[in-house]
Amino acid sequence: MAKLRARSDREPDPIRAAERDLRTATRLRRRRERREQRRFTVHTRRRRRYWLIAAGAVVALALFVAIGVLSPLMAVRDIRVTGASSVDAAKVKDALGRFDGVPLALVDDGEVHRVLADFPLIQRYAIERIPPGTLVVQVEERIPAITVAKGKKFETYDPAGVLVGTADKRPAGVPLATGAASSPGSPAFAASAKIVRDMPDALRKQLASVTASSGQDVRFTLTNGLEVLWGEATETQKKSAVLQALLTGLKGRSVQKIDVSAPNAPVYN
Repeated sequence: MAKLRARSDREPDPIRAAERDLRTATRLRRRRERREQRRFTVHTRRRRRYWLIAAGAVVALALFVAIGVLSPLMAVRDIRVTGASSVDAAKVKDALGRFDGVPLALVDDGEVHRVLADFPLIQRYAIERIPPGTLVVQVEERIPAITVAKGKKFETYDPAGVLVGTADKRPAGVPLATGAASSPGSPAFAASAKIVRDMPDALRKQLASVTASSGQDVRFTLTNGLEVLWGEATETQKKSAVLQALLTGLKGRSVQKIDVSAPNAPVYN
């Protein structure tokens, strides 16, 4: 009996073992919770740091934009007009003077358009803002193509039929239109103006007048009195080259008419 009781005393107590396992599990659980809490805290701090950096960048950008837009250092102090020839660049610059002192970034394109609309010779333009305070307006002028006699005045139109000027004398280098070619908006006018626009400058300067009854029978008279049957407004470059070659080759000969309506088979007499 004594031996049996001693052996029983050495057997583990299941209650104590369970309590020990519970304490171990509790320690492990708390250790995991602390690790998760530290991990979550690090993630939260990192995310907060990212948000603070982003917010700081937005604020800095807003301040930079505000300084760039509103600072007197970025206001218009120099206005330049380029590309003007027939248009009086000084008058255009004076008209744009209303933007003097306006922050460069706040110069309104629509307002610039309204200012330049008072100059009919300007066909298109481009605006360039050069920090800290230079406003550049590059203009492209309309090309006078046709002159029309109106009473004692002469009206000059561009190829689009836009009136670009009125004068007491016919402008040099712009042919005087007669017949249907003198009616802006007509097929004869459109064809005549397109041909004049596409001609080389050297040939255009020799034109005295143009006439047509339609868009297919355009005729020019040169300053030397020579009549040129052009035909329709096609192959202008080729016809121009043929006409220039004939004018050079026939110099000194008695020629009254040249027909280049079929440039591959020109006729003269």
